[in-house]
Amino acid sequence: MQFEPHYLPYVIKGSYLPDILLPNGIYIEVKGRLDAGTQRKMRAVKQSNPDLDIRFVFQNANQKVRKGGKLRYWEWAEKYDYPWSEGTIPREWFEEESKY
Repeated sequence: MQFEPHYLPYVIKGSYLPDILLPNGIYIEVKGRLDAGTQRKMRAVKQSNPDLDIRFVFQNANQKVRKGGKLRYWEWAEKYDYPWSEGTIPREWFEEESKY
């Protein structure tokens, strides 16, 4: 008999409704708060849709992901390869072609 012998993978099925779709195919997710559920969902969305160009606009990119933690919203976005901005959608995002 083995106690907690190893991890078993599983998938949680769901759907994602992006906040904004630019004419060039870039999706924008606008966030004031990046809670644990949203982080988990967005990692799953990226894993399930690697061909989509999804970007974040944070109200405050320097806010910490967890109270007492060190990781900030912008660092989380970069860690998971999400382009990001703070406050507004950059004009360049409207003008560029999606990289995907």
